[in-house]
Amino acid sequence: MQHFDAVISGCGPTGGALANLLAAQGLSVCVVERFPEVYPTPRAIVLDWEAMRALQYCGVAHALFPSTRPHPGTDFLGVDGEIIKLFDPAPPPYALGWPSTSTFVQPELEKMLRRALSLRANVTMKLGCTVADFSEETEGVTVTIADNATGAREAVTSTTLIGCDGANSEIRKRLGFGLEDYRFDEWWIVVDAWQLCDTDLPRKTTQYCWPSRPATYVVGPGNLRRWEIKLLPHESPADFEDPARLREVMAKYVDIRCFDIWRSATYRFAARVGDRWASRRVFLAGDAVHQMPPFLGQGLCAGLRDAFNLAWKLVFAQRHGWSDALLATYETERKPHVATVIQHAKEFGLIIGEMDEARAIERDRTLRAELREGRMTTTRQAFIPNLAHGILGDTPLSGSLMVQPEIVGKGRTRLMDDLCPMAFLYVTTDSAAQAWMEPHAESWRRLGGHRIVIGSSAEPTVEGVLAMTEAGDTFAKWAAAGSTEAVIVRPDRYVYASIQNENDLANKLARLNDQLGFAD
Repeated sequence: MQHFDAVISGCGPTGGALANLLAAQGLSVCVVERFPEVYPTPRAIVLDWEAMRALQYCGVAHALFPSTRPHPGTDFLGVDGEIIKLFDPAPPPYALGWPSTSTFVQPELEKMLRRALSLRANVTMKLGCTVADFSEETEGVTVTIADNATGAREAVTSTTLIGCDGANSEIRKRLGFGLEDYRFDEWWIVVDAWQLCDTDLPRKTTQYCWPSRPATYVVGPGNLRRWEIKLLPHESPADFEDPARLREVMAKYVDIRCFDIWRSATYRFAARVGDRWASRRVFLAGDAVHQMPPFLGQGLCAGLRDAFNLAWKLVFAQRHGWSDALLATYETERKPHVATVIQHAKEFGLIIGEMDEARAIERDRTLRAELREGRMTTTRQAFIPNLAHGILGDTPLSGSLMVQPEIVGKGRTRLMDDLCPMAFLYVTTDSAAQAWMEPHAESWRRLGGHRIVIGSSAEPTVEGVLAMTEAGDTFAKWAAAGSTEAVIVRPDRYVYASIQNENDLANKLARLNDQLGFAD
């Protein structure tokens, strides 16, 4: 029987990203995907800078970026058509190296992820196939793969199986895991259309908080535009199978003659989180373990966070020995994080979708007062929490994302992660703080850690330390604001801890090694 380090069921964005992250680190990966070709129409349309950072390590972010559009921000319009709420991306300069929020075309991303996988010798693609069965043993999983066209079956073994097979996940069902319901259940129709000619459209993405017919307008990349329109209580999805009815409803928001409808589909927007995320050697990721309404644009972003979080831990386990305690932190870290994001998305959905006019008028009065008096949080990234649990130190920066500065070298400027492997980093503002690591240099190397100095100019460093010159002052300002000269950064670029001195570093390394189950 052929053996793999990982079998991944599903090659949507989450599965495709996870496969690339693992394969790029040398793991053998088998990807099982029921569709022979990329699904031709989009579902997700928004990416944030953290998602782009994960895609950077997949090797596709720079190729994808030219086809994206920085998100213009969102206006919420009340009953009278005037603004009641603002919701805008963090402005430049972009701390993580990419626009804080962007729109994109999902099939293009999926093609890039599949193309990247096809170029990796350690990846086996099983397209037009499904995971028909699996059995979990002490040291791994036996997976039965069925060819959908011929019915032929093949058994393989794997160290781990990851279900990235969507909201109706068969892997989750076979595990017998349930979903915790956050009590949001609404039917909406989603329409993607190509703009053919000039017409009057909002400059920004717009939430029509109208009781008569709540809707969302999204400014996509290029000429792509999206509308999400709530079904009224007396309507059913079948009503919108009639193109004439769809156009009649869309006419409330736009001159439909200026658009070619690419696709329309009705969705049951839900808010759910898996009660369990793993069974020792079998894991769930993406929509297979959480679903959220689209009002925060975080559904796909959450899946890519899952992939990045799980990938570095599987890589570490492959290199240093399996650890149930280490892999258990996948759920410990990701579940409360995504639950918070889903709760925020639900709250925005309730604001937008209110259909009682009296309550909507009161909502407008309250929100306008908050906006006018400066009491409203208007930056999108403020609703994405830091990590609060798991493999973290106990410093103020622990659980936050490290910035990604631009680095100057050899006549060009590159982003930091293009120069650093997906590994633990010890990053300092000067060489003096690197001296604190000298007594631990060998154990840090065995951990797979790298050492970096980022300054305004290149300076001499000790052997094994990479000196980088920052193009601007993103890192310098961030370190100063955090009152630190040094940080330990996880492979997924969350800060493990800030470091104050040599003794502090020794204590933090001891804590990290203990959390990883790694003997110094």
